[in-house]
Amino acid sequence: MASHFQIQKPYVLATLPRPLDPTTGRYVVSEVYGYAPGSKKRKRHELAVGIDGEAVNIYNVSSASLVTSYPVPPQSFFSCPIASIRRKVEETKEVSRYTYAATSESHENKVILFKDHLDGSSNTQSATKSVSLGPGQPVVCIAPITAPTRQESTKELLIVRRDGEIICLDAETLEKKWTSSSTTLLQDLPGASKSNFRIDFCSPVLLSDFVQGVLKGSDGSLGLFPEIKQGVNADAEVLVLISSHEFGGQQSRHLHVIAIQPPSGASISSQRQGIIKLHDVPIPSSTHDNSSASSYRLDLLSGSLLELHGRSFNIYDLTASLPKVTSTMELDGTTSFLRLSKTSVLCSTPTHLAIYNPVYRSLQNSVAIEPDSQALSNTGAGPVSCLLTAYFSRLELAVAVVNSNLLAIQLEAPVLRSRKRRAEGLLIDSIGRGVQLSKRISNHTSNKVAPTSVFSNYLPGSILGDYWQSWTADEAKADALLNANDIRGLELLLAQKFNIQVQDEVPISNGVKPDESAPLKVTSSWVWPKTRAEYPPADRRWIMYAISRAFQWNDAFPDNATVPRLICQLPESDIVNYLVDAGHLTLSNVRSALRGQLKDNEKTDLFLAEQIILRLADVDPSLELLITYISATNLGAVELLIAVRTIMRSLELVQDPKKPPPKLLTDGSTEAAAVNGETEAEFQNVGMELDDLEDEIQKTVSYLDEDAGIRGNGLSAAFAKLGNCPNLSMIKAIRATFKPEEILSLILLLRVELVRGSWTSRYLDTADYGEESTFDAPPDGIIKLIAELLGRCVDSIGPGGWLLNDALIAGDETGDFVATLKLEVSAALEAVEEAVYMKSIIGESMKFYEASTKASGSKNVVDKMKPIPVHVKEPGSEILPLGLKRKDIVSAQKVVSGGEIVDRSLRETGHLRSQQVGHYSLERIAI
Repeated sequence: MASHFQIQKPYVLATLPRPLDPTTGRYVVSEVYGYAPGSKKRKRHELAVGIDGEAVNIYNVSSASLVTSYPVPPQSFFSCPIASIRRKVEETKEVSRYTYAATSESHENKVILFKDHLDGSSNTQSATKSVSLGPGQPVVCIAPITAPTRQESTKELLIVRRDGEIICLDAETLEKKWTSSSTTLLQDLPGASKSNFRIDFCSPVLLSDFVQGVLKGSDGSLGLFPEIKQGVNADAEVLVLISSHEFGGQQSRHLHVIAIQPPSGASISSQRQGIIKLHDVPIPSSTHDNSSASSYRLDLLSGSLLELHGRSFNIYDLTASLPKVTSTMELDGTTSFLRLSKTSVLCSTPTHLAIYNPVYRSLQNSVAIEPDSQALSNTGAGPVSCLLTAYFSRLELAVAVVNSNLLAIQLEAPVLRSRKRRAEGLLIDSIGRGVQLSKRISNHTSNKVAPTSVFSNYLPGSILGDYWQSWTADEAKADALLNANDIRGLELLLAQKFNIQVQDEVPISNGVKPDESAPLKVTSSWVWPKTRAEYPPADRRWIMYAISRAFQWNDAFPDNATVPRLICQLPESDIVNYLVDAGHLTLSNVRSALRGQLKDNEKTDLFLAEQIILRLADVDPSLELLITYISATNLGAVELLIAVRTIMRSLELVQDPKKPPPKLLTDGSTEAAAVNGETEAEFQNVGMELDDLEDEIQKTVSYLDEDAGIRGNGLSAAFAKLGNCPNLSMIKAIRATFKPEEILSLILLLRVELVRGSWTSRYLDTADYGEESTFDAPPDGIIKLIAELLGRCVDSIGPGGWLLNDALIAGDETGDFVATLKLEVSAALEAVEEAVYMKSIIGESMKFYEASTKASGSKNVVDKMKPIPVHVKEPGSEILPLGLKRKDIVSAQKVVSGGEIVDRSLRETGHLRSQQVGHYSLERIAI
């Protein structure tokens, strides 16, 4: 039985975003590693993909999902693969992910750190840092490594440039520690100079793996460095580099193994001075031309180095004193390769995938990439390219980048993959599969084409055919309707784009016949779905367009704080109602739609959220539109708190800064006013103020009563969403949006909710509600929500505000307020304790009821079940069947041999029921 790999049909694992410039943009893919205490660095089933001008995406290969994404500036290009490390601390269950990227922006090299920290409470904290390396050669490798000492030290980040310069940064803060020039690498290299010296390959490896694989367990080469040999750490890492330079008209290559120089023995905390070279051997020069670059892969387990240069595939043995070539194959059209095992190599061409045996130079298997597959759907951006990136042996899965897709290649391992199987890659499996020698391709010079503009080759996303022309035509049509003040026509057009039905309405006059000669005025209204989940998906371009036309940024008085910056141009149209009810009026959408008009200080969430909520409150003074906005939109803590503050101001629970304080009625003389004829006007103003005051009192009373109205529903929805916000973000938002007296008003509002829900009254205190009261108990989760919100409000004031009285309202009521709040919380805790006590008393009865209500052949089992009489000494104890268990109902029929259904006899029924009764039981068995 053959023991070579089988290649299954490739499939698309994930679709990658396209680079900003398809002609020069590229993808850089690297593997993700993980650290755990007490274990070595291990490869995870994840890939880090860098897209030029777009982002850094991390994908999980096993679940085919996107783990996280980090955006990068559009003018940046990745100069080397990404380095991503996931560190885990088992004691505290904290997980940190460090992702390092080296980019080049307008002749400036940068290093960016994306850090995600997940604590034990499942709270995620993200941070981004960057440092500029200045002009110079691009970065070829970025490696977070551990220094080779036994002392617990900070993780180091080594930056290797193409000219051999090595920069050491702190892995946490990206602070530069030291810089080492290429002089250390140029030592003992004949004819090497800084001008013609370059680094072609760099990879961080464990020092222990290098000693076991390449040095065969002998660390004699480390004898020249006793400080490393004596203080070597099992998790220490070193860098393996391959350099090249010209010497005597020929290309000379060397393999270097370097490590960070440990601190001196006199002072462990002294600053490191640079690097030291542990190993340095020459690599045999290849006979082929130097027109194309080489790609390398290092295999420490077998101590070999794999190289693909043009059409030649070479394997070097690094275990010998001088590396030598052990295998060479001529592979025509090969663009990339992956090592599967010692005797199997996966290679790719633009049209095929093939597995070769480098020992016997044979082709094991080959499969064609279907040109009509989704992965090869080309949009005219150039020829099809296939780049193999990683191989996961446990999943037996190889991953390649084909055009703008991550392609998964499932490799079926040999059948006899076990410890007792026969060896792979036998000669019998390679007979008749030898690689044919390809004909020598004659060199020809291609005609030079004049360089064209870079912008003429941009491919804007998925825009195909007349996509852009149709969009510009529709946008011009919508702008024409808006400029002509044809709001009805604009609503009809946007309703068609949003897939919303529209119905026409003709106004009917009361008892008056319409004039037949005059045209009827027809109005149109949108047919709203019953639920928000029934809204059809809409094109995001039209959502941005609707927001940019329905709202406008006021630039008339930018420095005047009293003038609103956000203006609603279509206050009574269905467009604004759709944006609110469908949940499209989010901060990110508004910021994107008005990005050309916002200033730097106006892009904050606090300022923009306050403008949106205030404009919605101005459009609909009843606040019904604002309540819909709270319920339908995914809001953060800042937006929710501003909405709560707006509703509280409408209920006069806090003072609105826009409204003047209420005037007081005085007993002053009005004779002078009567002489001037102003007495009557003053009394009219007083009457109007009394009417307004009466309206406000009615609003407040309606809220304090059981019927909270629209504003009460809005507060309930906002409080429910605030309970799902993280504690730290909500506390920071309260401090940023609320004043100290407003925080106290919010606490008083929550205390009112405690009283209304009877959380602070005893179970038997029903005098407040009366005998005929229809009071419904609130859900049990309300007390938890109110307690969390109260705790966050108290934490937002801080201990300084409570103790020093610098953040509270001055007066003697401060201590009473804290004491009252403490008593109310204590009463709520007592209510919870009483509920637990009652549950322990009636627990047996509840279990009996739940067991009885389970469906066992009929939905109304309780109605058909006969009562079970209990004979005990104490009369009346059968009311609560404590200690009884629900017995299984004995069916009246049974199935005998052959599948026949027969009736069960009374004797058998009584026997089965008697088996359900325990010994020495007082129950009576009734058949």
